[in-house]
Amino acid sequence: MLKVIHPVLRAGLLHRRLGAVSVNTLVASQSQLLHLRGLHQCRGLLQKRSRGGEVIPKSDAQRAAEAKALLEKQMNSSNKIVRWGAIARSEKFQKGLTKWLVGAYGLFILYGGYLMKNLYSREKELEDLKKRADELNEFEKLRSKELDKNVVLRTREEYKLKVYQLLKDEYGVSDFSNITIRDYEPAKDVVERVTGRSLPDDDEILLKFNKQNPLPNILPPIDTTGFYESKATEYDSDIGMEEKAVFMGSKRKWLMKHCSGDVLEVSCGTGRNIPYTDMGKLNSITFLDSSRKMLDVTNEKFRKEYPHFKKVAFVEGKAEDLLALNSDSGVKYDTIVEAFGLCSHQDPIQSLQNFAKMLKPNGRIILLEHGRSDYKMVNRFLDERASKRLDTWGCRWNLDIGEILDDSGLEIVEESRHHFGTTWCFVCKVKGSSKLQEEIGFVEKYISSSFKNRASAFIEDEKAKQTEKTNKPPSSHPQSSDKI
Repeated sequence: MLKVIHPVLRAGLLHRRLGAVSVNTLVASQSQLLHLRGLHQCRGLLQKRSRGGEVIPKSDAQRAAEAKALLEKQMNSSNKIVRWGAIARSEKFQKGLTKWLVGAYGLFILYGGYLMKNLYSREKELEDLKKRADELNEFEKLRSKELDKNVVLRTREEYKLKVYQLLKDEYGVSDFSNITIRDYEPAKDVVERVTGRSLPDDDEILLKFNKQNPLPNILPPIDTTGFYESKATEYDSDIGMEEKAVFMGSKRKWLMKHCSGDVLEVSCGTGRNIPYTDMGKLNSITFLDSSRKMLDVTNEKFRKEYPHFKKVAFVEGKAEDLLALNSDSGVKYDTIVEAFGLCSHQDPIQSLQNFAKMLKPNGRIILLEHGRSDYKMVNRFLDERASKRLDTWGCRWNLDIGEILDDSGLEIVEESRHHFGTTWCFVCKVKGSSKLQEEIGFVEKYISSSFKNRASAFIEDEKAKQTEKTNKPPSSHPQSSDKI
């Protein structure tokens, strides 16, 4: 940078350079001033002036010593940021950091190799199990599901697999060919039945296992009609704050955006989904609930919100009795929706099977439910408060909704979970029916289908070639002939 010189100093410099002259004669041209300014350029280096007035640049050793002194001063600074910055610039720290980085990279390589080895062994095991798919016992089927990343293990399946592992690791059982475990069968009962031993209640192995894998506290179903009859008038005010706290409105909006055509809403309650319904997509809507008073609240809300919509019905009844209720009319629906109803049904599996029988071809069942979580700690909380929840809200909030869907025979098109896995969202269809155009993703539509078609074509070509070889008559030597 150019050093700007004060006019008085500039005059003194001129006096020194040009000799003794009067102040009146100190009139320099612009070129002279620029020349004098250039004499004082530092060119990025620290300079000092000697007694004789000559500018002497600092040596490398001097600059290094000054930098070292400055670094030591900063390392002892009372300011933490300055001190930490100085330590990070120190040679000792940088050498140590290099060693740590090299070591961390080595550990990363080793761990990556370990993971790759495990992944390979899992893939190999899954491949072997799939080859013997028709011969697998229950343990091997569960193990196959566990290894397949596209399959979700349900709560009862996870528990069974852990009991099998307990038998294998702690009790030396290796042959599971004739062994099956009932849903949520206590581990003690399984071990005694399989091994033929009689185990004490304070067996350390079993106590440890039961502590790590407690059985879910699933309460027996009850008829909740009377409860909701008594709760109808204050239900909205009581549940409203709880739903706002977890932004449940967005999930209800997701539920109702799937509705189109002729719609049946089961366990409609007080009509909390009405504000999220797009009536422009609906041809008709039927509300079903076992509580007459809840239906009356829904009726009042709907008439107020959509006074001119005529194709609406309000039916009192249970989901388990749907087929009987519908026996005379034989009405079918494009969409059947339910929000937080399975937890209150006496037979949720039968209810879902009834839904399937009342769907039109390519109809859809849309569910918004609460149930078990992905996390043990949350499930423990749900199990401990299951009785209180049933008394307060009339629902069994710790059911494994995935298990219920699997047992119903429905095919899951879309599944997602929220709120630590306790809120379940499903789009379901009748097993065997085709997917709708909007349900086919980009990869499945443009990539997977292409590979599948090519593979199918290749297999068909191979079969055709094989058939051609099989049907080809054996070659014979041609007869000699005089004809050309």
